[in-house]
Amino acid sequence: MRDGYKDTAYIEGFLDNHDARITKFERAAEALIAERGPDGEGVYTLVNYLEVLYFNKLIALYSAGRPLDEIRGFLPEVVGIMERAYTPSVNRNMDYYNECLWLMSIGIMLDIEEGLMNRIKRIAKIYQDHDKLMDFLMNGSVSGKSHFLMDRPYAKLANVLMASDKDTSVMHLAQYLQNDWYPAHEGTGWHDTHAIDDFVYRGYWSFESGAIVKILDLNDSSLKDVPYYPYDMVHYRG
Repeated sequence: MRDGYKDTAYIEGFLDNHDARITKFERAAEALIAERGPDGEGVYTLVNYLEVLYFNKLIALYSAGRPLDEIRGFLPEVVGIMERAYTPSVNRNMDYYNECLWLMSIGIMLDIEEGLMNRIKRIAKIYQDHDKLMDFLMNGSVSGKSHFLMDRPYAKLANVLMASDKDTSVMHLAQYLQNDWYPAHEGTGWHDTHAIDDFVYRGYWSFESGAIVKILDLNDSSLKDVPYYPYDMVHYRG
């Protein structure tokens, strides 16, 4: 169990609940596509809902303490549903941006195979030219871009990416995790869900922080017990 807010029974119940809902709505989507075609009325709404369920499950698997190889094995399903949910208009959807950001970050930490990473990059490319963070994750290096698509909290990561030395990068990342990351997501649907008894809480994880540490090859020993930091995922060895 990696999560510190809920117990094992809750997170496993969350996963069982989401597995049942995924099965139910995948069947509904198949039936609707058979009746109306892939572009028929209501199909995209169902696919969008399924995308939320799959992504919630992905994060909850990590919160539950499931093996990293199991999470790695689930990624193709998440990528597949995100491809199905993609439309050009998602570049204005901050939830979709976060999901792209975290999916790519998880892929980097878990050393996924090149073909799957290229599929994620194709999804995320709509953000690359407009976002310093996404560009960094996609290229593995800091470019001259100065704009962050979501200033709160990600602009705070400029200090991490542009620091003069690795120790300073780690110091700024610790500050980001402790002071900025969670409060900046106050407007999201998942913020403060740990206080709700229903199966709505999936866990809180700053996956982008782990990907940055891996790319920059930072010594993250001081971050091991910092809230929201996915320490063991950073150190995955397949």
